[in-house]
Amino acid sequence: MKVKFHLGSTQAVPILLWQTLGQLLVAFCLVALTVRLPLWRRLAFAGATLAFHWLFLDSVYFVLITLIGIGGLMGRGTPAFRLVLWCVLLGFLSQLKFTYGVISGAAVGCAFLCWIARGAPGRAALVVVAFGLSVLGAWVAAGQNPDNLYPYVRRSLEISSGYGDAMGFDESWPLFLSGAALALLGAVFVWKIWSTLADPTEAPFAALFLGFVLLVMWKESYTRADMVALGGHIFGIFTFAMILGPVLPGLLYPGRRWHPVDAVLPLCMLAIAWFDADYYRQGPRVAWERIYGNVSSLRHLGSLARDWEGDYASARAAATLPAIKAAVGQGTADVYDFNLGTAILGGLRLSARPIFQGYSAYTPSLQGYNLRHYQSSRAPDFILWDRETVDNRYPGLDDAPLVAGLKGHYEALFPEQDVWLFRKTSSLPREPLLRREVLSRTLRLSDEVDLPTSIDHALWLEADPIPTLLGRLRAMAYKPAILNLATTDRLGRRSVWRMLPRLSRAGFILVPTVANGGDVAALLHGESRSWVKSFHFETPAGQEEFWSRVVVRVSALPSLPLRPAPELPWLVQLGIFDHVPLDVTSAEQQQVIEVPEGRALLLHAEGEALLAVPSGARQLSFGFGLRDGAYTGVGHTAGVDFTLDAVWASGRRERLWERFLDPVAQAGDRGTQAAVVRLPAEAPQRLILHTGAGPAKDYRWDWSYLSRVRFGGPGAL
Repeated sequence: MKVKFHLGSTQAVPILLWQTLGQLLVAFCLVALTVRLPLWRRLAFAGATLAFHWLFLDSVYFVLITLIGIGGLMGRGTPAFRLVLWCVLLGFLSQLKFTYGVISGAAVGCAFLCWIARGAPGRAALVVVAFGLSVLGAWVAAGQNPDNLYPYVRRSLEISSGYGDAMGFDESWPLFLSGAALALLGAVFVWKIWSTLADPTEAPFAALFLGFVLLVMWKESYTRADMVALGGHIFGIFTFAMILGPVLPGLLYPGRRWHPVDAVLPLCMLAIAWFDADYYRQGPRVAWERIYGNVSSLRHLGSLARDWEGDYASARAAATLPAIKAAVGQGTADVYDFNLGTAILGGLRLSARPIFQGYSAYTPSLQGYNLRHYQSSRAPDFILWDRETVDNRYPGLDDAPLVAGLKGHYEALFPEQDVWLFRKTSSLPREPLLRREVLSRTLRLSDEVDLPTSIDHALWLEADPIPTLLGRLRAMAYKPAILNLATTDRLGRRSVWRMLPRLSRAGFILVPTVANGGDVAALLHGESRSWVKSFHFETPAGQEEFWSRVVVRVSALPSLPLRPAPELPWLVQLGIFDHVPLDVTSAEQQQVIEVPEGRALLLHAEGEALLAVPSGARQLSFGFGLRDGAYTGVGHTAGVDFTLDAVWASGRRERLWERFLDPVAQAGDRGTQAAVVRLPAEAPQRLILHTGAGPAKDYRWDWSYLSRVRFGGPGAL
């Protein structure tokens, strides 16, 4: 389910103030920092900013912080009050994004060392104190407790440390070669600053700061080197270089009219033509539309909040989940995947875990924060579970300890538009996850591992990939190499998944494959619809030399017993259902059996088949009965109650049909029975076919089954 994020008119005044006055302040500061440059440099700077900044919006802030660091904080003649003003601005920008805070801190640190080298300890102290007070003041002004500042920094550093492993994304060769050439030019320029700058007290610190910013931009751009239509992370270093290219030589070498770095702008434009020629077909139009759109928005500033509220209402209507809303009521809810708009736009009381988008819990430590949230009294009353993940990660890798601990503490309710709802029965225990080792070995890439054929519990895989020396160097200077997990299931189907080395070392559920909420619901019922028979590790072509070996350990999880269940699409292929059920569960192992009328699904009571009602359906027909042996020979069933309930999107539930079979006492209840049930005129959203024990509540011989479940259209009766 795709949900559009929207805030409506919430905090409209602060947002509009920032979008107008704040952005004007940024523009004013950029002008103030470059006002002494020659006219052509200022024009080139303005033109490059307007033409390219939108390809990666963070670039403007990186440029601003870089210019403040070099032109504002290290300039020998900068008055003390300007030093304070620049530090106040850096402290404010540090609140917007952790990376801004990092490079702002680097700017202040290098400026401090620069003023110490000049023999001005007072100026050095002024820079540090002004920045520190500004960071703290902006933090408190944002409504944060000062005690939260250190945990924020610590957690942000933890997220940053795992970002490369988790979010690395490879680029094409033209992109890599263009970026590598640009990085090499940047390194040469940094060296020239160090060795040729006229002010020897500024040279090493300006070079150090600029080198650090270039490294951050290189990592920012090339770790997740995605390129979307007219933009993407990969453009970060190019837009940064194109905007700063005409400026830095003028600031650092004011006596020179031309400098080799001036060639960066046209060279980057040539590189873009090489790897994204589409920019020159659409880029100018997009840039103009952004300028025109900003001017138009300023003219209608007073009505923007009202317009946003209208957009918000439309987004809420598109994202509505009425059945889930009715079930959750005033309870709290968390969203397992990254689409928090499911809960926010749905009007639910969001109780998100600390790392609130599970894919962002890049390290075991971050996963631990989320697990402890569910082990506390703050655990949400409900969980919404969609099928979305990022980068084709192996399902269940995100927040793996949390997934493994849900059984017995959350129960599956129902799905709505592919979103499953789970309800808390108790908080997760604090005891560590129990594991029983099944196998342990060291693998080379492509070594196949066959799993035991008889599995009665979920399997937990811990995989420790060991990089080669070349792999370690690549990770340090560029980004970690990609490692994939290739699995083969019991039907012989092969799948390749993205692995996250830091998380795989801690472990995750390998069997079953919990690809969506329905798989989680089956797991909580003790069933597995997917069964990995074997696996091996591999890399994309050309990256084999970066990995030495993988140390693996497979363990059974005693807390998660399993029995195999038929895959839902397979039930359609066998002719038992004519539409794929939303979910099928039973108290005992599900089996496909033969009855005189054909194939049937053994759905031992208590059992349940959850069906989505297709558009235009007017009736449901199905066969039902108790398997021969439940009432012959030693079999002595006490009877099974078959029911059909309808559920509407509003949460309303109504019984449409019921039949109790007692084949021991009633000969007419033996064999396959037939039912045809007309659906209400107001079509329900889903149907629930349920098998339950009779009045005696004796389940021992309740071998109930369903067959030929069919929806019919108008006039089918």
